Amino acid sequence: MTQIEQAQTWLKDADNIIVTAGNGFSIMEGLDMLDDTTFDIEYRDVAEKYKVHTIADALDKKFDSWDEQWQFWSKLIQEYSLDYEPTDAMKKLKALLDGKDYFIATSSYGHFFEKAGFEPRRIFDVFGDWTQMQCSSGLNHGTRSDLEVVTAYSEGHGSVPKCEDCNSPMELHMPLNAHFYPDQDANTRFRWFLTQNQDKKVVVLELGVDPTSPQLLDPMISMTREHPTWRYIAADLAQEDLPDDLQKTSIGLNTSIENVIDELKG
Repeated sequence: MTQIEQAQTWLKDADNIIVTAGNGFSIMEGLDMLDDTTFDIEYRDVAEKYKVHTIADALDKKFDSWDEQWQFWSKLIQEYSLDYEPTDAMKKLKALLDGKDYFIATSSYGHFFEKAGFEPRRIFDVFGDWTQMQCSSGLNHGTRSDLEVVTAYSEGHGSVPKCEDCNSPMELHMPLNAHFYPDQDANTRFRWFLTQNQDKKVVVLELGVDPTSPQLLDPMISMTREHPTWRYIAADLAQEDLPDDLQKTSIGLNTSIENVIDELKG
């Protein structure tokens, strides 16, 4: 039996599937935070003024005004989220999970899974979701959608949103600073899902998770190690990269995410 055939069997027999999607998955869906080939062209004014050359660098930079900040954020969200169309691989992943009890934990804040039609209550955006905004005061006043703000800025008549509790400017719900509060409701749902399924046949399907997202990698490896009925399938790790004590319960395919989803879907 080939690795793909074994992985297909595991998925077919699984009671539950946990998808972990990291930076590699985000790149597949069009958002490469570290791409320095086009940023200076698309965001020339920002690149020249703040000496930044990637989306990641620009997000880490504090702009001179909140209005300027929201102009930039809105352009990003419009391009990469509101105008986003799911790739064929994303559509095939949705078909692969159809009829299965699943949960998705992702470090991508691009809102891809929600827009592709996955059930929002089965998604934990570990690093937040930039289609949501939070208070910049450092106090946890909750989050709310920023899509109306983004649309207004995209149409040329935006204004800086303010917190309904303290009137401080709102910022993206992302770990841009120490103010970030993870989505506790989603975190609780995910933890409950893990607890409920400890003794069931669970497959962890890792898609593009790298060391920049240890929250998605190390815990899932540990849980697969602890639970005999769990299996681990890694798209971009080789078999030898997986722990020695997981060799019989894990598969490292070491290929592109697109290829893995395509072959698993069959």
